[in-house]
Amino acid sequence: MPELPEVETIKNDLLKKIIDAEVKSVETDWPKLFKGPDFEGHKKEIVGKKIIGVERRAKNLLIKLSDNKTLLIHLKMTGHLLVTDENIEIKYNRFIVDPKSPLSDPNNQFIHVVWHLLGGKKLAFSDLRKFGNILILDDHKLKEYLEDYGPEPLEDDFNYKKFACLLEKKKTGIKKFLMDQTNIAGIGNIYADEILFDSKIHPERDATDLKEEEKKALFASIKKILKKAVELRGTSVSDYRDTEGKKGAYGDIRLVYRKTGEPCPDNCGGRVKRIVVGGRGTHFCPVCQIKQPERSK
Repeated sequence: MPELPEVETIKNDLLKKIIDAEVKSVETDWPKLFKGPDFEGHKKEIVGKKIIGVERRAKNLLIKLSDNKTLLIHLKMTGHLLVTDENIEIKYNRFIVDPKSPLSDPNNQFIHVVWHLLGGKKLAFSDLRKFGNILILDDHKLKEYLEDYGPEPLEDDFNYKKFACLLEKKKTGIKKFLMDQTNIAGIGNIYADEILFDSKIHPERDATDLKEEEKKALFASIKKILKKAVELRGTSVSDYRDTEGKKGAYGDIRLVYRKTGEPCPDNCGGRVKRIVVGGRGTHFCPVCQIKQPERSK
């Protein structure tokens, strides 16, 4: 699933490519992606509107429209947005791109929505598993939709004091804590594994049992790993691609995520192990990231 760095990368790209563009038309081969209004209602709401801004909240893309409404897109498991001048047409009941196009990467071949913009550009939504959500919300409904998300970890006002207070209130495993969007917005399975390895904390440690120095190390790793992943335009070990259909580069330097059996990147002599935490595959080094021993009675 695209996480904060991937969605932030798409947001930054869209800010450069589609601001002030007017939506001329929209077409889809999978209307179920439209969660409110439905596709016919979506067309009525968006055609003729200008795109005046793009923001991100947690893993949601917020495309601001000229009528003070917001096109909200959640990419879910396998979604990404493409911006192109290439021809995209419906053929054999599906969208087809030119095989010589930069979009010819197989992971860009699952286009299910195309917004045609005046001037010839197209904003396309590719989603292999078709789990994405597309909504248009007014300010009041948008506020309600987003109100349960926790703080943004890369914002300046997300400081160590706030982070430590959050940890003290949640008696749960630390990986589950990091992935809970009501605690901190935007961290998912990839970056939870990377952050915990970087801070040398076992993913099954209890959030309330961390020592002060461990909390500080974890906070620093959250900032460090997410910033680096944004700088490298995200992780593409699976389906994710940027708005040009290209891979992100963080996957090339990742520490432990999906590296089961490989030597620990810190050369401690251990090998990356995979366990399941909260139903999610979890990767860590059992030598560097020691599970807290039971306290003596």
